[in-house]
Amino acid sequence: MRTPHFVSVVVAAVLWGTGGLLGSLLSDSSGTSAYAVAMWRMLIAGLALVAFLVVSGRLAARSLTAPMWRRVLVTGALTALFEVLYFGGVGLAGVSLATLVTIGSAPLWVAMADAVVGRAWPPRRTLVALGTALAGLVALLGTSIDAGEGALAGVAVALAAGATFAALTFVNRAPVPGLGAVRLTGLSFTAGGLMLVPVTLATGWVAPAGAQGWAYALALGIVSTALAYVAYLSGLATVPPFVATIVSLLEPLVAALLGALVLGERLGWWGMVGGGALAVAIVLLRPQRDAQAAPA
Repeated sequence: MRTPHFVSVVVAAVLWGTGGLLGSLLSDSSGTSAYAVAMWRMLIAGLALVAFLVVSGRLAARSLTAPMWRRVLVTGALTALFEVLYFGGVGLAGVSLATLVTIGSAPLWVAMADAVVGRAWPPRRTLVALGTALAGLVALLGTSIDAGEGALAGVAVALAAGATFAALTFVNRAPVPGLGAVRLTGLSFTAGGLMLVPVTLATGWVAPAGAQGWAYALALGIVSTALAYVAYLSGLATVPPFVATIVSLLEPLVAALLGALVLGERLGWWGMVGGGALAVAIVLLRPQRDAQAAPA
C-alpha cells in the first residue's frame, strides 16, 4: 500500500464529507428530490471530467475495450443507486446520522463479502469487531427511534446505501488496464447520471434555482464528487477495499461537524456512543486486513 494512494483516499473522504451538506442545501434551496440531487451531482461531475478529457486529448472512444465499457457501466449504475439511497437517507434522517450509518456500515459489508468470497470463517477478533460494530448500529437505531419514524426509515435506507458503496469499492478493487481513474469517473458518472434522468422525470424534474442553487450544484458535482471519486478510485490501485472503506469513515466526521456548524444538527449521546463503537470495531479489524494485504 503506497502512501500517495492512501493520502488520496483520505482526501476523497474529506471531500465527500461536504457532499451531504451541499446536497441538503441544494434540496432546500431548489426543492429538488433525492433523485434530482443525485442526477445533477453525477451529471455535473461526469460532464466536467469528460470535458477535461476531451480538451486534454485523453478521450478516444475507439480505444475503449469491452472490459472498459463493462466497468464503466457497472460503476455508473452502482454509483447512481448509491447516490439516490444516500440522499434519500439524508432527507429522512439528516446529514450526520445518514452519513455515519452509510459510511460506518460499508466496512462491515466489505468484511462480509470477503468472508463469502474467500469461504473462510472470520477469526475470533473479527467476530468481536463485527459484534461491536453491530452494537454501535443498534445505538444509532436507538437515536433514530427517539428522533421519529422517518429517521428510522432513513437509517434503513442508509444501510442499503452502505452496502451499495461497499459493492462499488469491491468492484473497483482491481483496475482495468488502460482505464485510469479520471476516465473511469468521467464516463461512469455521465452514464449513471443519464440512467437517473428517466427516474427524475417520473418523480418530478427540478433544476437548481437561481445562482445560489447552481453554486450548490456545481460545488457538489465538482468538489464533493468529481475530485473526490477520482482521488478514491486512484487510491484503490494499492489500498485494499477494506482499508479504503475504513479511511472513508473520515466522511461522517466531516459531515457531522458541518451539520452541527451549519444546520444545527445533533446526534445525541446514543449517536456518539454508536459512532464510538463503530470506531472501536474499525481499530480491531484494520491491523488484520493491513497485514494480509501487505504482501500483494
